[in-house]
Amino acid sequence: MIGISAPVKASADHSDIDTGKIDDFIVTAMQRLDIPGAALGIVKGDQLIYQQGYGYAGPDNKPVTPQTSFVIGSVSKSFTALAIMQLVDQGKIDLEAPVQQYLPWFRLADEAASAQLLVKHLLHQTSGLSTYDGQKSLAEGDRPIEQHLRSLSRTELTEPVGSVFQYSNLNYDILGGIIEAASGMSYAEYINKHIFIPLHMKHSHGSPDDVTSRLAAGYQPVFGFMLPTRQSGHQGTVPSGYLISSAEDMTNYLIAQLNKGRYGSISIVSEQSAELMHRPAAAMWGSQFYAMGWTVNKNRIYHDGSTENTYSKVILEGDYGIVLLINSIDFFHIDSYDQLMEGVSSIIQGSEPQVNIADPHKTYLIIGFIALIVLAYTARSVYTLLTWKSKFKPTGVKLVISGSEILLLNVVIPLVVLLTVPKLLVPWSVIFVFLVGIGHFMFVIPVILLAVGILKTVLILQSFRHKQHPLHS
Repeated sequence: MIGISAPVKASADHSDIDTGKIDDFIVTAMQRLDIPGAALGIVKGDQLIYQQGYGYAGPDNKPVTPQTSFVIGSVSKSFTALAIMQLVDQGKIDLEAPVQQYLPWFRLADEAASAQLLVKHLLHQTSGLSTYDGQKSLAEGDRPIEQHLRSLSRTELTEPVGSVFQYSNLNYDILGGIIEAASGMSYAEYINKHIFIPLHMKHSHGSPDDVTSRLAAGYQPVFGFMLPTRQSGHQGTVPSGYLISSAEDMTNYLIAQLNKGRYGSISIVSEQSAELMHRPAAAMWGSQFYAMGWTVNKNRIYHDGSTENTYSKVILEGDYGIVLLINSIDFFHIDSYDQLMEGVSSIIQGSEPQVNIADPHKTYLIIGFIALIVLAYTARSVYTLLTWKSKFKPTGVKLVISGSEILLLNVVIPLVVLLTVPKLLVPWSVIFVFLVGIGHFMFVIPVILLAVGILKTVLILQSFRHKQHPLHS
């Protein structure tokens, strides 16, 4: 049974919101999706309406509270955009200036394109850097930001600079480097001094090493079993996806975002810059546009974030701001994670949540069944290899049948999996981190089958040669 933390006093009356219905909806969804813990915050105008913790923060079963810290994924991009606009207000950054004005050493594979790349292209995700290369960087970010960015010298653009929207984590990592160059501070130091501290975000940090309160453990389904997993180092990719915050802190942040940069008596950015951050800039698909670290869809401004083992989403809609933080992720059911926020939003608007939350157990039963079949065939392949000399009778028909089976199941299919999966999805290094268990199975089994297939092919060729030239046997 998923627990709910003690009620939190809000600074405004929330009698118009059915918080009991919200709690029931979230708890039911968490149970269905095997989510260990979550935290919710709701604001209206410049007031906190509701905040609540659900479930547990880690293996010790300590409850999640609004003060529990989570890695917030790509919601970090809005903080990076805010930092850039603060420096624009100070005259230290020009959105129309080339990236190389701030990072003279910055180079991509295309020298000319490197010089054409402007700060605004990074903010709007129109640099030409690909989604694939941005995902690839998730397994390469365990080094300082500058070292991470210097490693991009061989990275190719997949579209002309400034032409079309392509969501890429690399855009915001580069912005992190610009923040460091323009401010003379590390990215984490800048965010802490100029955003976290002014907004009284006491449980927010740029690194797990800085967390003084409780940091929620991240969970992933390993063949359907939700287990805690260790998060990789992400020093160089913090600007695009690895800041840390709590639901309580994020409500302060949302108030500032709803009120043109103002939080109480503090203004963390000019009204003009606050408006510009939310202004649609690059067409995505349908009615969605990318702004600066935010997606805009008609009257809704939002962004979600997913790391290898956490999920987050923030919404600004009308007078309301909502933040949902979760200490797990299931990439086979990420649409259902999105539905949690949709349900909460519907309840706030006074309607019943019309959402479809999948049952992950059915998915993993199917995956498990397929895995067992593949594992059984792999075991059979290894066994027939070990018993080849005593059991294989090299008749002409058997040579053809065995050769065809080995070619298809032990060579062609394994090669297709090993070569095309990282091309169509993400590199194996990222798959291992984001699909623990299943990702490793998808790699190890084809390697074993391919090795067995190569050895069997050699044996069949030897058998065929001996059959054709028995005197040489």
